[in-house]
Amino acid sequence: MRGLQRLPEPQILIDRKVTWLSNFLASGKKRPDSSKYAHNSIKIQLNSISHNKCFYCETKLKGKRKEVDHHIEVSVDKSFSFQWTNLFLSCDNCNNKIPHSTISINDALNPCANTDIEIKEHITFNDEIIEPRNNSQLDLSTIKKYRLDNELLDTRRLKSLKMFYKLIYEIKNNQVIENRNTLTTEELNTIHKFKMPNNSFSLMFDVLIEKYNL
Repeated sequence: MRGLQRLPEPQILIDRKVTWLSNFLASGKKRPDSSKYAHNSIKIQLNSISHNKCFYCETKLKGKRKEVDHHIEVSVDKSFSFQWTNLFLSCDNCNNKIPHSTISINDALNPCANTDIEIKEHITFNDEIIEPRNNSQLDLSTIKKYRLDNELLDTRRLKSLKMFYKLIYEIKNNQVIENRNTLTTEELNTIHKFKMPNNSFSLMFDVLIEKYNL
């Protein structure tokens, strides 16, 4: 999870959300039409906000199933069905989050409300394993609500981490060959690319790079 800056509301929502909501409420249906709240123009804007990553776990969604998640579930409040600030881009894993009635969104971190600094105050990593930093209720609830510690995400993070450690090994090997103990600017830049917001699991790499003082 990284802090995200929400972009302007897509025009289709500005033009149609009132009508869409009115029709949905009148229909008596339990769920709104996904072809509306997950319209392609809305997905494109959400993609841009998160660099085509899941808002919650930072899985790159290129080639994976993209879902538009209602941060406040429709079952809790139907009036948020087409609210721009309530629409998040999610992988299928994180869209299966623990319901608001069990863990309130107010008891968990919000990528669109919390900054990177605030998120790092509550979440850390031991290699690919996500951990609460202080064992506070906010730390624990965030990881639990979005299922950020499940086996699938551990596997995905480990795959990215192996690429990172392979790079570190190659750099260390070059240092030995060249008889130096400092990193070149190019090497530093290559390492730091892993923590850039457009990279998968960038918070994990940000934490690790800071931990190892790279």
